[in-house]
Amino acid sequence: MPASNQVALLQKILAYALGWIGALFATDPTFGLWSLVWMFPLGLFAFVAPEHRQGSGWTVIAIGWMLYLIHAFFYFRSRSRRSSLGLFGLLVLLLLCNISGCREMIHAH
Repeated sequence: MPASNQVALLQKILAYALGWIGALFATDPTFGLWSLVWMFPLGLFAFVAPEHRQGSGWTVIAIGWMLYLIHAFFYFRSRSRRSSLGLFGLLVLLLLCNISGCREMIHAH
């Protein structure tokens, strides 16, 4: 049983999974582009550097996925409720920026 200032692993997994599923659904609620989910991190790059959003490639995709993997590592290793909530808030911010960039790229075509 976790202490009162800790978040249970199951709660973290549920929050993380729901955050990602919500982000993917918010990006494309029609499910028409879900086969391109592996390109999802390009949306973050498109949000940060919109003038180069169509010219990015494998390096940007790899960096984006590495960013999310590093975040997941720290999120799931966090012990206190405060750090878990802070890292989850960072995930939500990253996903919101990613959604915005993806939707901009989708509607640009």
